[in-house]
Amino acid sequence: MNKNLIRNVTMGVSDDDLLRRLEAVDHHLNFMSYTWTNQTTPFLVGYHTQVMCECIDSAIEQFRHGISTHWVIAIPFRHGKSEVISRKLPAHFLGLFSDCKVILCGHTSELTEGFSKISRNLIQTRQYRDLFPTVEVDPGSSSGVHWKIKDREGECFSSGLLGSLSGQGYHLGILDDYCRNRADAESETMREKMWNAFTNDFMTRGAEVSITMVVATTWHVDDIIGRIKSSQKNDPDFPQFHIQRLPALSDTYPIGTLFPEKFSKEWYTQRKAMLGEYGFSSLMQLEPVKRGGNMLNTECIVKHKALAEYPKNLTWYRIWDLAHTAKERAKQDPDYTSGTLLAFSVQDDMIHLWVKNVNRMRKNAPERDAEIYTVTKLDGAYVKIGIGGSLDSKDAIATMRKILKGKRTVYSVQENKDKVVRATPLEPLFKAGNVHVPLGAPWLDDWISEIAAFPFGSHDDQVDNLSAGYAIYSQQGDSSSLYEW
Repeated sequence: MNKNLIRNVTMGVSDDDLLRRLEAVDHHLNFMSYTWTNQTTPFLVGYHTQVMCECIDSAIEQFRHGISTHWVIAIPFRHGKSEVISRKLPAHFLGLFSDCKVILCGHTSELTEGFSKISRNLIQTRQYRDLFPTVEVDPGSSSGVHWKIKDREGECFSSGLLGSLSGQGYHLGILDDYCRNRADAESETMREKMWNAFTNDFMTRGAEVSITMVVATTWHVDDIIGRIKSSQKNDPDFPQFHIQRLPALSDTYPIGTLFPEKFSKEWYTQRKAMLGEYGFSSLMQLEPVKRGGNMLNTECIVKHKALAEYPKNLTWYRIWDLAHTAKERAKQDPDYTSGTLLAFSVQDDMIHLWVKNVNRMRKNAPERDAEIYTVTKLDGAYVKIGIGGSLDSKDAIATMRKILKGKRTVYSVQENKDKVVRATPLEPLFKAGNVHVPLGAPWLDDWISEIAAFPFGSHDDQVDNLSAGYAIYSQQGDSSSLYEW
């Protein structure tokens, strides 16, 4: 922290209040708490609130050291993303860097002007002045669209994404919800306009050292976030964004929902019913799928109230997909190791897929291996172990062989390396309604989201489980394709 700033915030205050002020200056979550003035609505902090604030703290710290960063924070609607970033961050940033410039952008100018006014008004509160007593809004330049810091170079400019950013620049650039509605999301023309405005008009305004933040609900596989992912994957010279995805439902959350501090489980269930699988996958689970073109139709999945409804005497396999390379475990959105307990049956000459359980983890190799060993023991001796034998999984097969040496036989099959080709036999099973799952399983929402997003989603480990399982099942009678390890 700047020495003058420390001196300004510490004069004549108690030790306890001093500590609160220093924490509020340095950390965005504490800043929000300290400057919260809404007497009718409490300041609710969820897991996602903390994650967003940690991203902001990291960006600011790197900015201090002369490092530019680019961020994508994907989060469902109504979860406070604009409160954390668009309404509060410009004021906080300009308190710390009063000679810097902020651009606040969104799908309409009216939206961002409203955010800008709230941030401007925050600077005039007593709580803010406790933290940054020398920072004031210039009364001669204080409109909602464009306001400046008195006697300094700092300023904030707001605009719609498709509006005019001519002559403006930023050290902090915020793009909050670039898409206005479903109609715009489904229009190829509008998506192209939004992308061109983002890359040509918005991104080009960044200073040599700057922070770029895209915070949005995803709408389409080909929207701005989708194109950012594709561009940075295919072009090493494209700015590399830190991508933080915070889906509404996940079995990694304590009770399965993102914001239980505000919304009940019923609220999420109602949103799912209203939006349907297509809308829910994009707006809530943040894994958009192509309308009518998703490869595996999740709408026909049969959900059973009890496992007792499953057929007896099925041959069960625990199929594993290991995040076995350092690259897979170290990337920004690391791959999962997943193991699916599944079986196949034939009824009326049609193949049915039965899924009993999914175990999914992000752990270092020793902890992962211990978990696999534990799951194998709990499954029992009647469950066989399988793994897909694609060219890039030799290390995984060797790992499974080592973990379960003397305990289980590990079945593997030769597979085509193309994930879509491997999953093709599953397509008619999903379309015909021949895929069965247990209703209410804690892993089910994550599982369906990944299935629905395939092959455009961020992860496909659980789909790989199904592909390998089908390959092992279908080739049981072909000793030239099936291997025992």
